[in-house]
Amino acid sequence: MPTLRKYKPQSEKELHSIIAKELDALEDGLELLKHEYVSRRGILDLLCVDSGGRLVIIEVKLHEDENILFQALRYYSNIDKDRYLVANVYKRINPNEDPRIVLIAERFSEDIKRLSTLVKPEIELWEYTVLIMPDDSKGICYHPVSLPIVVSPPSEPKTIDRLIQYLTNEELKPLITKMRGDIKRIGEGIEEYPTQGYIGYRHSGRQFAWIKILRKSIEFGAIIIDKDRKGVSGETIRAETGAEDYAEVLEEIKSSFTNLGGKLVD
Repeated sequence: MPTLRKYKPQSEKELHSIIAKELDALEDGLELLKHEYVSRRGILDLLCVDSGGRLVIIEVKLHEDENILFQALRYYSNIDKDRYLVANVYKRINPNEDPRIVLIAERFSEDIKRLSTLVKPEIELWEYTVLIMPDDSKGICYHPVSLPIVVSPPSEPKTIDRLIQYLTNEELKPLITKMRGDIKRIGEGIEEYPTQGYIGYRHSGRQFAWIKILRKSIEFGAIIIDKDRKGVSGETIRAETGAEDYAEVLEEIKSSFTNLGGKLVD
């Protein structure tokens, strides 16, 4: 007679309970903070912290489910935005570290494996097997899922001029010039730099503003940084005509700049 027998959990709730009791089987040092954490975007299955202080978002499905990735990303968006607030409640968390996403299911489709390579942050996939132990208790083991290797041609570094050329609405180009000037005139020590998707602005190594250029519009944004130099939220306005008033966002940018130690120019 076999000493171990496979077992099929009867519900996701039962599976959650088995996982929560044996988090060390998934990763040494993993600690449960909250089962069914209620966020603004729904109920996250398991909110954990790893041995390095990083938040870990764990989404669980009893069987193969194509919605698992979308749900996890939705919760990630919420938790990532509120990481400093969460850290005030759970003291072990290092809010300067990006949260992780771990997906657990009986199996994953090829679509989920492929799509998991296309998003950030990195997605960790684990398939599970629940076992009945000789003493009739339930145990669980995990099997890491290897993601397909995606070979992409190297991206050509963007320049600010190339980012601006992406805009097809010529009426907005003078507005970009004005926005760039307004930010750079705030004070000294502001670095303007291109990324693959936007023009960024930082001071003392911390980004505090951006201009994202779309085909027919512009997004002008502030990263709101408090007096403790923690990023607490963001403020954005989209310009589509060139007549939009972005003064309120600019004031948030100035506030974040001073909270990073910058000195406003009179």
